This record gives sequence, structure tokens and C-alpha cells, in this order.
Amino acid sequence: MLAAKQVHTAGTGARDDDLALALQHHTAGRLDDAAQLYQRLYTANRRDSEVVFLMGVLCCDLGLFEAACRFLEEALVITPEFPEAHSELAVALNGLADLAVSAGKLTEARQFLERALDLLPGDASSLRGLGRVALMQGDAATAETRLLASLARHPDHAEALNWLGLARVQMEQYAAAEAPLRQALRLQPDLNQARNNLGLALFHQGRLSEAQPCFEEALAHDPAYRNARINLAVTLRIFGQHARARCELEAVLAAHPDEVDALNNLGVVFQDLGLAELALTNLARAIALSPASPPIRWNLALTQLLLGDFKNGWANYEARWEGCEHLRGGYRFAAERAWRGEELHGKRLLLWSEQGFGDTLQFIRFAQDAALRGATVSVLTQPELVQLVRSAPGVSAVFAQDGAPPYDFHCPLMSLPYRLGVSLDPAQLHGATPYLFAANDRSEHWRQRLSAHRGLKVGLVWAGNARCQSLELRAVDLRRSLALARLAPILSVTDCAFFSLQKGAAAAELAAAKQGEDPHGADPHGASPCIDTAKIQDFSAEWADFSDTAAFVANLDVVISVDTAVAHLAGALGKPVWLLNRYDSCWRWLLERGDSPWYAGLRQFRQPRPGDWEPAIAAAAVALSEVVSHSQKPP
Repeated sequence: MLAAKQVHTAGTGARDDDLALALQHHTAGRLDDAAQLYQRLYTANRRDSEVVFLMGVLCCDLGLFEAACRFLEEALVITPEFPEAHSELAVALNGLADLAVSAGKLTEARQFLERALDLLPGDASSLRGLGRVALMQGDAATAETRLLASLARHPDHAEALNWLGLARVQMEQYAAAEAPLRQALRLQPDLNQARNNLGLALFHQGRLSEAQPCFEEALAHDPAYRNARINLAVTLRIFGQHARARCELEAVLAAHPDEVDALNNLGVVFQDLGLAELALTNLARAIALSPASPPIRWNLALTQLLLGDFKNGWANYEARWEGCEHLRGGYRFAAERAWRGEELHGKRLLLWSEQGFGDTLQFIRFAQDAALRGATVSVLTQPELVQLVRSAPGVSAVFAQDGAPPYDFHCPLMSLPYRLGVSLDPAQLHGATPYLFAANDRSEHWRQRLSAHRGLKVGLVWAGNARCQSLELRAVDLRRSLALARLAPILSVTDCAFFSLQKGAAAAELAAAKQGEDPHGADPHGASPCIDTAKIQDFSAEWADFSDTAAFVANLDVVISVDTAVAHLAGALGKPVWLLNRYDSCWRWLLERGDSPWYAGLRQFRQPRPGDWEPAIAAAAVALSEVVSHSQKPP
């Protein structure tokens, strides 16, 4: 405003009287009256730099920033050493930048702000504006630098603190984002965006119970705040509150039918609920609105594969490197040397493990297909799998993940079905079964060790890896794993010898239970923790890697497992494996099937409802009893 300017009149006579009166009108907010006098003075003498300057100030106050710039630049031509004109021109340029941002013209806005900063080096407002524009352009690192410089001069600017916090969220510096966002809310409690951003910072630190109230409070301040509602829905889904998550997302879509994030997340909610067709409907709508979105393509791939649409599913699965949070940045080799179906005769093809143990065990079957095309196939895999993968047909050499051999082409293992054109044909998926083999000497060692155990030899896996590095993976593990106590119906089957195939935390759980401890408390699903753990033998401490586990499994009659790597191991070895499968099945087990096209010896026992393990376990126990009573090997 004019009151903040250092303006001094010069000269005498009528010009000074008119200028003094114009200044009075301007200062009092009578802008129309001031404008008339300024215009008369300007018409009388266009070389009066003070009058020209005041015309620019008035235009700024009226929000006419383009006109303000013209007047202020004119004043500086007349009087180059005019500090107030430099400062006011920076204000006008900031105003033009705000208008450009509102119009989505971010490059233009940045140019205005950079010029303003040249005029007024270190100006907090220009630095803040540049930080905001950089943030909107996706350059969070530059945004952080600009905003920190602005805050060094104006440390209590709530919006700058909020943008700094958001920049750090975008840079995945979630803990560092927390302090500026909390400070922004202390300074300006009604800054609702900061409340939502704080929720995001807490969410990505795994502090969901603190994040949820942030989103709820943001909605209490503004029920139409759709980003906060979507973030709340995502949090509720991770907590397993799918019904409420669905309601929140449907509320967003009722007001905004084309809200892509809501459609995408609703599709994922339906995936979790086992409602694949509804998931497909929402994800198809989302991809039609945003065809290039990797997260939507990734989610769509999972649904298409679950429904058996392998052709489209494999193609969309290629979006995983950008669309799946825990795989982002995991593409390890030069894209220009990736195999995309070229002639392989006489070429060296490097296959590399990209995800978990189970994924490697499932997809290494396709190494033989590549070898049959004339390639010399080497594999780069997890150290725990090196020895076992060497037994896979078509594999010439295997290396641990810290070193790779020379190659002509490379291919991530889970891209092989796409490049090979793999369909849902069981003959194509089963291939030659088994396709992994235990070492004879190790297998014989365990044959002799287990010969003393009478009855049907049954391997048990009740829990997967918690995978706490990812909220998404952790949520899946909570749905696929079960408490040891829930195996009581299976353990009650007579004439069986039970063996734990667990490692890590679940093996420790068994050891603690054998000592009469309950390390995790009562089963949240209500099962009694009191089971006869003496019935479960545990030799896992003697297994150094998967080749040791394979040698042990080779001597079992059946493996009963939740959806973990051991289920794939048993299937790849050609062993009967009974899968205790969650209701929202992983895509690879397809829908409503009791068998699997991937493993001829796999049988599924599915939850009839989300979280309801009792019928699946009871059915497996009955099936096990029937096998024992008929004195036969499991089908």
C-alpha cells in the first residue's frame, strides 16, 4: 500500500498541490479520485518520474499488475536510481506471477519471479514464489532451496512453511517435513492444506494412527477438501476398514465423477475386497481419463491378471517400475539393452530377480523358454537362491546380486511372460514339472534324518515376511498370514508328523510357544493360543539357504502354506502344496479356483469372507484326515 512507500514531492505550485491531494486520496483508499489526479498530472508531464511511479503504485493497488509494470519501468527509464520503483516493480512482477500461476502458466510465472529477484536480490516474496512454482513443476529440490532462503528472511510465513513441508514430502523426506508443517499450523491454524500435508508426512512414516486425525480434522474444517478425503480413505484401507474407505471414495466421486485418484483408489479397495469386476470398472474409467498414469496401469494390471487377462495384464505390468511404490527406482540395468523379443540365437541373456523369493521361484521356469530360443542364459538372483536356481533347466550360470556377467540383453524375470507371450494355458505354465531340484546328497541326508518320524510328513507355513519397509506390503502380509494358534484343527489330525518350514520371526514365535510363552498375545481373530506345539518339529536352524530348504521339502508328503515363497518352492519341486489363500487372492492364484495353472500339484483352500480363516483351515484339516484315513499320498 502507499503508506509503506517512501515518496517525496519536489517543486512548487499547482503540480505540488495536485500531487499532495492525490496522495491524500490514495492514502485514504479513495483510489478513483487519486487516479483522476494522477492521470491529469501524468498527461501534463510524462517525464515526471514521481508521478509515473505513483501511477504504477496505484495500478498495483488495483491489481492491474501489467499496467503497473509499464509505469514502473517507465519511471526507471526516467530515473534509473529510484529504489522505491525497483521495489514496487518487484511487487508488480510478483502479482503477475500469481496471475500466471492461477492460469497454469508456470514457466511464465517463473520468469516474472526471476526478474523480480534480479531487481530485489534476496526478496523473501520472490523467493517464496519461486519455491511455490518449482513445487508445482515437480522440482521439489529447487523448491526446498528457494523456500529455505525465503524463510531465512521471513521465518514465520505459514504458507512458505507449508510449501517447504510439502516439498519434503515429495522428496520422501517425511520426518524432515513434519517440523515446518507443525510450525505452519501453529502460526496459522486455519491453513488446512498444512494439516493434510502433515497427515501425509505421518502416513509415510508409518504413523497411521496420527495421520488419520489430520485428514479427519482437515475435512472437519472443509468437508469439500477431496484430497484429504482420498488420503483418509487410503489410510482407512491400510487399517483394513474397507467399508468406510469405500464410502469416503464414493462420496468424492459423487461430487467429482472424474476424480482420477478416487477412481484409482476405489479400484484398489475393490481389489482388497475380492470384487475384481468392480475394481476393473473403476480402474478402466481411471485409465481412460489418465492413460499414461503408471500407478493406475499397475493396479489395472493386477486386476487383469487376477481375471486371467494375461495379454493386457502382462503389458500393463510393465508399469510397475514407476507405478508400484516399493519397486520405484529398482530397475537396475540400462533400458536400451533390455530384451524386448529380439532374436536370441547366439546371444547372452541375463535374467535378474527383481522382487521377492517367491517371484523368483515362480518365474525362473521361463529361463528354459529363453534357452530354447538359442540364448545362453545367466541369472542374477538373491544369494539365498543361487544354489537352487542353478538346478533350473535352461540356466547356464547363476550369480549373486552383487555382480553380473557380460551380456547382450537383460530382462527382469517378471517381464519374461510379456516378452514370451505367455497365456493362461496350463500346459504352457506348468511346463516340465518339477523345474527345480534338490541336491541329491542333501536330500538323502534329510531322508535319513526324517525316517524316524512316522505318519504323513506335513510341512507348515503360517506366516509370511512382514515387509515393514512398505505400508502396502505390510497390509497384504496382515491379510495373508495367520497366527500359529489357528493351525489347531490341522495339528489335531492324527498319524501325521508336522514340520515347521518357517524362518525368522515366525520361527521365533514357534520357539517361544514351545517354551510356554506367547510373544504376540492372543490371536486378534479369537483363536486360542493354546496348541500342542510339541507336535511341530523345527529343523530350520540348520538351513542356510533355499537349497537346504528344498532338500528338506523333497522329503515331505505335502506342504500346507499361506501365500509365501515356500508355496512356490514346493510347487516348483513338484510336491503337493495346499495353499491357505486369503479372500482377496493375489493375482497369480486367479479367482474362485481350487487348483492352479501354475503348479499341477497345488490345491487351494480359500477364505469364504475377508479375514475368515476358520472354514479354509477346517477344510484343509478334513482333507488331511481323508488322506491319512485312505493311507495315500496327497493329490
